[in-house]
Amino acid sequence: MENETLQITETALDKIPFVDIFPSYTESFLSEVKKMNVSITLMDKFHVTLLQQLSSIAEVTLQEELDFFKKNQSGDYEQFVGNTRLILEEKYPVLDLILKRTTTNYLLHIRNIFSNFSKDFNCIAETFSLNTHKNITIEDIDADLGDGHSGESTALVTLSGGTKLIYKPRNIEITNAYNRFISWLNSKLNTDLKTLKYIAFEHYGWLEFAAYEPVHSSGELKEYYYKAGILLAAAFLLGSKDCHYENIIACGRNPIIIDHETIVQPVLSDLSLRTWDEQHKAPLFSVLESMLIVNKDTGSPVEYAGFGNNGSLEVMNLEKQIISPNSIDCKRDTRFIFRKLIKNNVPVYYDNPVFANDYKNYFIKGFSAAYDTFIMYREELNSLYSPLKSFENKKIRYVWRPTFVYFRILQYMRGASFMKSFETYSSKLYALMSKAYQKEGTENYHFILDHEMKQMLNGDIPFFMLNSLDCHLEENSFRIFKYNSLENIQQRLKLLSTDHKNQQIEYISKWLQ
Repeated sequence: MENETLQITETALDKIPFVDIFPSYTESFLSEVKKMNVSITLMDKFHVTLLQQLSSIAEVTLQEELDFFKKNQSGDYEQFVGNTRLILEEKYPVLDLILKRTTTNYLLHIRNIFSNFSKDFNCIAETFSLNTHKNITIEDIDADLGDGHSGESTALVTLSGGTKLIYKPRNIEITNAYNRFISWLNSKLNTDLKTLKYIAFEHYGWLEFAAYEPVHSSGELKEYYYKAGILLAAAFLLGSKDCHYENIIACGRNPIIIDHETIVQPVLSDLSLRTWDEQHKAPLFSVLESMLIVNKDTGSPVEYAGFGNNGSLEVMNLEKQIISPNSIDCKRDTRFIFRKLIKNNVPVYYDNPVFANDYKNYFIKGFSAAYDTFIMYREELNSLYSPLKSFENKKIRYVWRPTFVYFRILQYMRGASFMKSFETYSSKLYALMSKAYQKEGTENYHFILDHEMKQMLNGDIPFFMLNSLDCHLEENSFRIFKYNSLENIQQRLKLLSTDHKNQQIEYISKWLQ
């Protein structure tokens, strides 16, 4: 099996830094994947994805080890690889554990997708209108489309008939409530905002794939941005968060929010500990909270706006990169990296992205129409028959700090000095994470630090799962929220007014500038 691994690395994988170090980690993985009777092409794809993950985790440590080897020993790159394989587990036990855990979790993730597809096939076929007369199997999986947790992340699953599905390794029942609200809004505004079919189970779900499609006329662009304005108003009323540029799909004449796990959110108590500077807070009860639009003065990264920003096509960053990988001349060097800011979140017309600036009036018209509808039907939205009732007792995700803060800390912790000792790794991580809890009166919040530490030591971006009616985090009884998710919506309904609407249009106009 090791020879098979090396044969692949000699051809398709030669650009993955230090790829020859990892056969002992991928050997059992390949053996287990073979038992699933997947195609050779798909097995190789899983292998490449795993090796890329392992390389990303280990490259800082392995580059330091290579530099040490060149300084203190004579030999070629093959000798370095042989030596490193022998000493890695003992010299870098933290790295060894992370690499093994990553491999185990990735294998479990793939197994779960296959086994759940097989178990749920009849339900999937009915919900997504599959032709059951054909032998439908999983043909392809892109298994790393979002923030992972315990090794599992959002995956794109392509079936042999061409149908594509999204697999989410979390409860997605909240999508049902969102669909009902959007259907209600469609009926009031005589429009057809698209909703997504779904199947929800306790710990995972299947979601309709929203394809990125171009628009074909100026009329479709007008419709797209009119609907985008409606969605902005809907996200405001629901108190949505995290609708950044990776969670929006421009599907022809329809903008679609594809991640609903933060579509309703609670509001922190005024007395609650803040772990993120006030200057980075979007104004409470405003259209800026969702991140569908972003203004510079809120401190949020402008390029993360869900609906994009005019002219923001790419950003230039200085990043460390491996140069001359898999050779004795391999080194980490600082280079300028250009990162595209437009993914699938901005409509394309004749191969060119078209921003809201050119359709400002339609965007604001859509927002105003939805906002005025909320005022007109405020009594119905507060009644026992309100579509908002569907959001009661639903599982939602709550992130205590911005995810990029956690991500940067985990990236920093990949330094070689932390990979040599579990005690060193844990204590440094605690020192970084606990800074926000060193003020007086933070004793009641230490359970959050414990929660963060537990998940980050497992390599995860920390989040809480809570009930939409909760004013506390998970099992802890300490009231941390001023309003739960439903109360948050009720507060927004109360403050709807002409003055408030005009303030939101000012925020929109500033974004469009």
